[in-house]
Amino acid sequence: MQLLGLILLAASSWYLWKLTSNFLDEPTKKELSNSFNNLKDKFQESKQSFSKEKISEAWEKYQDEGGALSNKDKK
Repeated sequence: MQLLGLILLAASSWYLWKLTSNFLDEPTKKELSNSFNNLKDKFQESKQSFSKEKISEAWEKYQDEGGALSNKDKK
């Protein structure tokens, strides 16, 4: 059953690839490629935002400020 699903997935992907390559003109293909590259760049930037160093830095700042249970909030 899984083999049948894999064959169906490969066949439908191939068909969609052929269909889009026949109907899209060159400017549209370039625009899609540029958009995809921009998306990959944004993804890399967001991955760097959640790097181990950034998380450690944020955690240290949080602890320096007293954390969630700081005495400043209590009356």
